[in-house]
Amino acid sequence: MKKVLIYGLGKTGTELVKFCKRRRIPFLTFDDKINKNESFYNYLKKCTEIVVSPGVGLRNSNIREAIKLKKTVISEIEFASRFISKPIVAITGTNGKTTTTLLTSGLLESSGLRVFTGGNIGTPLIKAVNKQNDYDIILLETSSFQLQFIGRSFRPSVSAILNISENHLDHHFDMKEYVSSKMNIIKNQDENCHFIYADKILSKLRQKPLPRHHNPYKNINIKLIKDKILINGYLSVESSKIKLLGQHNLTNILFALNIFEIFQKITKKQISFLENFSSPDHRLEIVNRRGTIINDSKSTSPLATEVALKSIQKDLVLIMGGKDKELKYNSLLPLVNKKVKLLVLYGENKFELAKLFKKNKMILAVNLSDAVKVATKNKLRSQVLLFSPGTSSFDQFKSFAERGEKFKEYVKRVV
Repeated sequence: MKKVLIYGLGKTGTELVKFCKRRRIPFLTFDDKINKNESFYNYLKKCTEIVVSPGVGLRNSNIREAIKLKKTVISEIEFASRFISKPIVAITGTNGKTTTTLLTSGLLESSGLRVFTGGNIGTPLIKAVNKQNDYDIILLETSSFQLQFIGRSFRPSVSAILNISENHLDHHFDMKEYVSSKMNIIKNQDENCHFIYADKILSKLRQKPLPRHHNPYKNINIKLIKDKILINGYLSVESSKIKLLGQHNLTNILFALNIFEIFQKITKKQISFLENFSSPDHRLEIVNRRGTIINDSKSTSPLATEVALKSIQKDLVLIMGGKDKELKYNSLLPLVNKKVKLLVLYGENKFELAKLFKKNKMILAVNLSDAVKVATKNKLRSQVLLFSPGTSSFDQFKSFAERGEKFKEYVKRVV
């Protein structure tokens, strides 16, 4: 009997194995580390399709071979969607996915709706299948990795693309492939679905016909005016009343409100939730009481660091660096020259960054611990220490979360 091949045995692969066992779906497993000395071709002969974990992409030679042999390759969210009947809300973008997903989750729950929140944010979608009757809505943060292999089943009732900029070119071959993966979020949507997007990505929309969409910058009921969101002409969210740093977070709130309005009417209860919402860990997270040390470890792209720099009005000591993903940082030059009084670089790409920025006040640190020591020692009281790496953590850490926790640990030691 032909079987499903589960490729990758991390958190997602483990949940897929449990699901297939429970549903008595015949399956095989393959992991590059566990099965590295075995012939992948022997596995291909025994399977009808391959369900890949996030992180397994077209750079993987086994996956390219499978596609060449016309085997069906799908992602975990595509596979799980076959078994889900509840409405799915899917959010993607290069930056702001997690914050917008958590904002949306909180807004929906504040109205009494039962929400499963998962995907890239932590809990694999497949885990929601057997408990879907406990929820009214399935809310997903989706990455380009998860969206890369979408077939015919993944059809969100509501999808949102926050923004698209250069990122993950160590996983994707080029920007065309990266953008194409992101756009798969609307691949199966039809006229009964909702698609929310920003004006700036309109040029990247190549698929027709597009699903019925609600553009957050032109929504009649919800308008972003400078530092305020006006709702239905009488409710408002003002930047001075929210705890989130930066203009970009008003945009994240705008997306979350547009999604919420599809399901429920916005009331003062939702405004109260937004005013009390705090930034998730590692996303412009204030580390000390005076608010002069900020952990932005979630910054894994140049755009994320650009957003962080624009969010802080004071002079900065900036710690940057990490995995060399061959990203372009030229867009940061004006901001770094204007706002950063000391640039501390560490990580795999520190020498490349040093060549680009060429600042007089620049220090190359041995590692993150050393970077924190140097930065805190040289920071003036009036300045803010910002840790916004601008790239992935995988040169020295398992994840941005581990990197962020280490940053906070190092800060405690020296401050």
